[in-house]
Amino acid sequence: MSAEHAASAPPGPPWRLALGRSWERGRKFLWFLLINILPLYLASDLLVASGALAKISGFLAPVMNLWGLPPEAAAVLVAGMLVNLYAATAVAAPLALSWQQVSVLGLILGIAHSLIIEAVVVRQLTPRYHALTLLRVVLGLGAGWLLALALC
Repeated sequence: MSAEHAASAPPGPPWRLALGRSWERGRKFLWFLLINILPLYLASDLLVASGALAKISGFLAPVMNLWGLPPEAAAVLVAGMLVNLYAATAVAAPLALSWQQVSVLGLILGIAHSLIIEAVVVRQLTPRYHALTLLRVVLGLGAGWLLALALC
């Protein structure tokens, strides 16, 4: 077979190309998760196991009680609101939260997540990005409070 003919031959069936691209995308996404979630999970697990998270967040108990959440869940809210939902998931995993608490956190963070990054994007669209970010926080916390009332 000549070199010209080999170069013009198709690289393989379409499913094989799609599988190769999917494998590469999946590998990159797995690496992203490992880099972002594993360190936060380990740090959160260490803080929970050592009791440091309970000591640090103990003064937040009255506030977090409004949403039916343990004080340690404040770390989940901070991670989700300031970093992203993957970070919130990593911090929440070692806390052994009930389904009701996970639902409340999910609703709050579904509305008010990645606030810094999204504020930068919204800033390009309108000068009122501070008001929109505050609105997301208030709506998220308000919706979470209503859901906590309904679930308890």
